Amino acid sequence: MAPKLIYQDRTSEDHEADDEEALIGSKQANRQRQFLRRSCWGKVRANWWIVDSSLLLVIIFLLVEPRMRNPSPRLDTTGDVTGFAPKFSQKIVSFEPDLSFVPQNTSSFWDKSVRDKWLSIVPRGLGYVRVNEPSRFKNLPTPLHDFANMTVFTTSMPHQLHCLYNILEVYSAITSGNPHAVPTEMTFHLQHCFEYLRLSIMCCGDVALEGAQTTFPEGFPGSDGWDAKHVCRDYSEIYEYLEEKRANDRVWIGGADDIH
Repeated sequence: MAPKLIYQDRTSEDHEADDEEALIGSKQANRQRQFLRRSCWGKVRANWWIVDSSLLLVIIFLLVEPRMRNPSPRLDTTGDVTGFAPKFSQKIVSFEPDLSFVPQNTSSFWDKSVRDKWLSIVPRGLGYVRVNEPSRFKNLPTPLHDFANMTVFTTSMPHQLHCLYNILEVYSAITSGNPHAVPTEMTFHLQHCFEYLRLSIMCCGDVALEGAQTTFPEGFPGSDGWDAKHVCRDYSEIYEYLEEKRANDRVWIGGADDIH
């Protein structure tokens, strides 16, 4: 037997009560939402420094990231900009004269002992270096033309010693009355060496403080520089590097001093 359904009519008071409850519920819901919004916004305001810091970090990253992908090489004073040469150690050096490089009797300049002294400070190949895979490096100068099937460049320091040696050779020839040692060809080379050394000295810009002279003849004041301390690269490291990268085994420093 099916259950009997009982229907009960709702009065208007019942409907009003329902509407009132719904209104109260809606107000409570609105108050809860407002409270939540105020609570969340309060937390955000209290921790706004986190937002500022995060935005600042994002800006810094956007500025730095391209440089991280394409870093600029660190420039080293009087150093190599191509990335081929390594960084060398530095040390403090007090300059001391060694007159065996520059004999007082200039006619002795061509003695074997003097020549060997000069050759002892330059590596095999006189700083001519072979560069394999030159495409790996930037800002390379034009390679030397007299080396077949190799990319070869010279380096500044041995070039400077070469120029100084040639100037000293001409000076010794003139002061010793040795006309056979005075170059009659390539007279432009001496002018080149004077200008090249001038620019090299200015480029180096050594500003080490120097005191009163200790070796000049009596009556000649000034400074001879022998009491000064200079910040120098470790020459032994440079020497080993140039020998390792040399383009050939030729030992020389001036036109008259070739040894094969």
